[in-house]
Amino acid sequence: MSTSKEILLTQVRACHNQEGWFAPLNVALRGLTADLAIQRRRQSVNSILGIVHHLVFYNELYLLRFKQGSVPKIEKSIAETFEYSDSREIALVWDDLRKKLDNLFTQWEEAIIECDDAKLNSQSPDRDELWWSSLAHLAIHNAYHIGQIVYIRKEQGFWET
Repeated sequence: MSTSKEILLTQVRACHNQEGWFAPLNVALRGLTADLAIQRRRQSVNSILGIVHHLVFYNELYLLRFKQGSVPKIEKSIAETFEYSDSREIALVWDDLRKKLDNLFTQWEEAIIECDDAKLNSQSPDRDELWWSSLAHLAIHNAYHIGQIVYIRKEQGFWET
C-alpha cells in the first residue's frame, strides 16, 4: 500500500471511529439527541445538526467526484450547506443525517482502499491539486468540524468524555 493511501486511511479512520488525538465522529455524536443537535448558543453559531448537514454535503459531493469524475457544479453557498429544510420530524432528520454521514465515512474508507496510486496522483476535476491532496484537505475539514461539535457539546454541558 502506498504511503499516501496509508495516510489518507489513517485520517479517515481518525475522523470516523478510531480514537486518538481527538474525538472521532462516532464519539462526538454519541448519545446526542435531535433536541440537543438543533440547539444554538448564539444566533451566529451553527447548530450541531447544521454542521452534520454541512459535512454530509461536502463528503457526498467529493465522494461522487472521486468515483465518477467531474459532476455538475452545485450552486450553493457555504452558508446554505449548514441549513436544513427537511420538513419531517426533527428526530427523523437527525437520525437520517447521522446515519448518512457515518455511511459516507465508511464509503470513503472503502474508496481509498480500492483505488490505485494513479487515481490518488491524478488531477482532481474541479481544483488545482491532486486527489491525494484534495482528500487530505477534506479530512482536515472533517476534523475541524468534529472539533466544533465537541466544543458546542462542552459549551452546552452535554459532553461526558
